[in-house]
Amino acid sequence: MKTGVTISKVILCTTPHLDWDWILPFTALCSNIPPYRIGEYSYFSSTGGDAFTIFSQATDLLAPNGTPDPAYFYSICEMGFLKAFTDANPQIAGVLKQAASNLEILGGGITSPDSLLPHGEAFIRNYLTGTSWVQQAYGLFPKHAYVPDDFGHDSQLPVMLAAMGLQGVAFERVPGGQPTNIPPLKGQGPSPAQWMTDNGTEFVWGARDGSTAIAHWLMAGYGQGSGLDPSNALTQIQLYIDANAPSSVTPTLYVPVGTDFALPTDTASCVEIWNQQSGSAVTAVAGTFDDYIQAIVGSGLLGAPQAFRPQPYYSGCYQTRPRLKRLHYDATRALLGAEIFGVIAGARNAQTCGGAWTVELQARTSALREAWLGLVPSTHHDFITGTAADYVYRGEQLPRLTAARTGANGLRRDAMREIAAQVTAAPQSGEQPVVVFNQLGFARTGLVELAVPPTQNLAAFSSVRTPNGSVPFQADADGGLLFPATCDSLGYTTCYLSTDTVQPTTQATITTSDDGASYTLANALISVDVSAASMWAIDTILDLRSANPQANVLGGTSNQVGFYLDADGNNYRYSCEQGASYPPLKLDTSVTTVVTGAQVLETGPLRVRLQAQLTCTVAGADYPYQLEYLLAADEPFVRMRTTGNCPFGYSAMTMFDLSAEVDVIAQGTPYHWDDARQVRYWTGPSMQATHDFLIPENTSGAPLCAIYHGAMPAWGQGDQNSTLLVGGLARNPGENYFGWCPIPAPPGGIDPDVHTLEYAFRVPTGITVDSDGKADPSDGAQLIEALAYTTPLTALIAPPNSTTALPAAISLASVSAASGASTPILTVAKPSEADPASLILRVYQPSNASMDVTVSLAGLQALGGGVNDASLVTALEQSISGGQTPTVTGADIAFTAELALATLKVEWSA
Repeated sequence: MKTGVTISKVILCTTPHLDWDWILPFTALCSNIPPYRIGEYSYFSSTGGDAFTIFSQATDLLAPNGTPDPAYFYSICEMGFLKAFTDANPQIAGVLKQAASNLEILGGGITSPDSLLPHGEAFIRNYLTGTSWVQQAYGLFPKHAYVPDDFGHDSQLPVMLAAMGLQGVAFERVPGGQPTNIPPLKGQGPSPAQWMTDNGTEFVWGARDGSTAIAHWLMAGYGQGSGLDPSNALTQIQLYIDANAPSSVTPTLYVPVGTDFALPTDTASCVEIWNQQSGSAVTAVAGTFDDYIQAIVGSGLLGAPQAFRPQPYYSGCYQTRPRLKRLHYDATRALLGAEIFGVIAGARNAQTCGGAWTVELQARTSALREAWLGLVPSTHHDFITGTAADYVYRGEQLPRLTAARTGANGLRRDAMREIAAQVTAAPQSGEQPVVVFNQLGFARTGLVELAVPPTQNLAAFSSVRTPNGSVPFQADADGGLLFPATCDSLGYTTCYLSTDTVQPTTQATITTSDDGASYTLANALISVDVSAASMWAIDTILDLRSANPQANVLGGTSNQVGFYLDADGNNYRYSCEQGASYPPLKLDTSVTTVVTGAQVLETGPLRVRLQAQLTCTVAGADYPYQLEYLLAADEPFVRMRTTGNCPFGYSAMTMFDLSAEVDVIAQGTPYHWDDARQVRYWTGPSMQATHDFLIPENTSGAPLCAIYHGAMPAWGQGDQNSTLLVGGLARNPGENYFGWCPIPAPPGGIDPDVHTLEYAFRVPTGITVDSDGKADPSDGAQLIEALAYTTPLTALIAPPNSTTALPAAISLASVSAASGASTPILTVAKPSEADPASLILRVYQPSNASMDVTVSLAGLQALGGGVNDASLVTALEQSISGGQTPTVTGADIAFTAELALATLKVEWSA
C-alpha cells in the first residue's frame, strides 16, 4: 500500500463477464441446449455455464427458497442476457427481482461496449437501451460503468460517463500491462500500467472538458477472484490482499469474483470463513462495486483529477474487418436521422389527429427502440472490433448489422417520405418540388444528393430554384442529381426543379494535358494532381488560399496503397503488439503495381470524379485496386475512395507523405476531441482510434492537413519522427488467434474480402489555430466540416398529392452560443424513453469551458407545438438532483452547458 495507508477492508464482488458473442453466437451463450460444440472443444469450463444457468444459480444464492439472503450480493453488467433470461424464465426472474438492492446493475448496457471504436451516440444508446429496460423490468438503475475487457480506452471517456450520470468506472486492459507488457520506447512513458502501479489503482480520471469519473484499474484482471470458493477462502483472499495492497491509495480493496461465463461463487460463506478464521486486521465483505466506489470516495484520498490516455493496447482491431465499422456507423447515422424526421413528421399530427396521434407516436417510438436494440450489440468489444471467431463474424455479426442498417435506412426514408408528402409547395409553371433534408444540428450549405426514381423523367429541367436563388444542377455518375442548397439545423427546405438556364458561380474542373496519363482536379480552394506514373496516387496538392498557393502541401507521393508485413498479427494485434521481441510493421517494398485504366465519371461543374484501376502484385499474387477522387466546387478537401482486398499476412494502408514531420495528431474521439502526443511502444506505424477528423501537426503545432472520415478509425504516424501519415484500409494478418480452441483458420485468412474505404484530405488554410499557430479543435469547425462530409444533404421528389399539412421549410431545433468562437451542435432530437410525448435534445459543445447556450424550438412552434417546461437530464434520461433550471422564453430555452455534453428534456403540447 502507499505510504500512510493501512488496508482495512477487501470487497469481494461476484460478477460474471458475459460477451455478447465471441467464440459462440449469442443464442448459444444464452442457453447452450443442445450443446454448441466446436469440434471436441467446449467453451464452458467446469466452473462456467451459459447465461441462463448462471442467472438461475445466482437467484438461488440471492433468494434461497424464495427468501432474500441479506449477506449475498451479485452484480450483472450485460442487460442483453438478463433480458433474454427474463423473457424465457419469467418465474425465476420473479424470484430474482426480490433480491432488491443486493442485486447490482453494474454498467447496465445491452452489452459491455468498446469505448474506442463505436459512434459516440451508439455508445450512449447501448446504455440507454439497457437501463431503460432494466429500470422498467426490475426497478434498478446503475451508478457506474464496468468495461473490463476493452482493448484500451477512450481518453475522453469521462465525457460520456458524466453525461450519463455514471460516477465510477472499472477497467483492466491498458498499455504496458498484461499479457504483452510492452514498455514504451526509450525516453517516452511511463505506460499507464506503470503509472497506476506506482501512483495508485484508484484515481479521478479527468477529461479535457472537466468531466470526471472515479476510476479503478483491475490490475490483477477482471477474473482475479475466479478461483475463490469456501474451501480455499483463507489462502485466496490473502493472495488478493498481497497482490492489490501495494498499489492502493485508500484502505479499501476491490476483488472481482468471476470471469467469462463463470458460475456464481458463494462469497457470503467465503467472507464468513475469512473473518472468523484468518486472524487478519483486514475485514472481508461480500459487496458491490458501488460499495467500493463510495468507500474510496469517502476516504478523501483520491486527489485531483488526472488526464489519462490508456491506448494503444491492441490497436490492430482498429483496422480489422472494416465492414463491421462501416455498417455500424451507417446504421447509427440513419437511426439518428429517423428520430429527427420522425419527430417532425409526427408533430403536426399531434395537433390534427387527437388520440390517434398517441397511437402513432407509440408505434413510431416502438419501431425506433427495436431498431436500436438490433444495433447496439455491435458496440460490444468483440463485435465492432472484428475480434470474434470467423463463423460468428459471418454467421451472426454481419447479418445482424446488415439488417440493422437496412432497417434504419428504411425508418429514415419512411419519415422523409412522410414529410415530403405533406409539404406546402408553391411550384411555378413547369416546376417540380423537391424536399431537401438536413439531419445535422447546424445550418449548412453543400451539395444535395437527389436520388431519382427510374420512372422519373427529368430531361425537361436544367436548374433548381432554391429559397436563396436559382442554381445549376448536375447529373452524377450513379443516376442521381447534384445541386447546391442551404438547409437549417435539424430540418428540411423545399426547392424546385426548373426549366430556367443558370450558370454556375463557382465550379470544379478536371483537366488532362497528356492524353489521360495525368489529371488535375481543381476548384477555387484546392488543386490536386494525380498521375499514372505514380500509380494514380497524388503527386501534388495546392492550397490555393495560402500565402504560397503554388507550394505543394505534400512532401511526396500520397494516397499510395502500401502493404505492411503482418504475418505475426491476429484479429486483435498487429505483429508489433504481440510482444517486445516482435518486429514492427514493415512496408513490403517488393510489391509491384501496374495501372490498368482510368475514367472521368463526372466533369462538373458542381463535382468532378475520376476513377482509376491498378493491379498490385503481392507475394506473387495479383490484387486489383480501384481509386476514386471526387472534388466539389466549394470544398477545401478532395474526397477519396479506395477499393480492394488485403493479401494474407498483410495490413493494407493508404500512405500520405506530408511536408513536415508529424509530431502530434489532434483527433476526434467518440464524443469529444484530444490532441496529446502519443506515447509510442514500437517503431513503424502506430495507430490511433480516431473519429470524424484528425489533424496532423508539425513539431511547432501547425496543421499539416486535416483528414475526414466516417468509418475508418485507424490512422497514425508511419514511424517516429517521420513525415508519413498512414490510414488503415483492411487487414488479413497471418496468425490464427483462435488456434487454442482449436478453431481452424478460415480459408484465405480472417478477412480476404473486398472493402471500400472513404476519406478526405483537407488543405491547411482554414483549419482553426490558436494564438500560437497550433491546431485548435475547440471551436468545432473541423468537426462540423467532417460531419457535413459524412452526412450529406439529401433530397426526395415531392409527390403530386401533397397534403400541404407542413410548412415549406422547418428547422425543428437549433442551438447558439451567447458569445465566443466555439459552435455548439445539436446531436440528438428524439422522443423521451419514459414519455415519448416529451422531446430529448442533446447539445455538444467543444470549447472545454462552460458555455451559455440557447436552444430554439421555433420550428416545433411552427408545427403547432408549444414549450411547457424544460429540464436538464442525464443522457440516460434521468433527472439531475440539484441541477440548474433552464430559462424558457417562448420557444427559446437558455442554460449553461458546463461540460461537453448536456441533455435537455422538453415538455411540449400541441
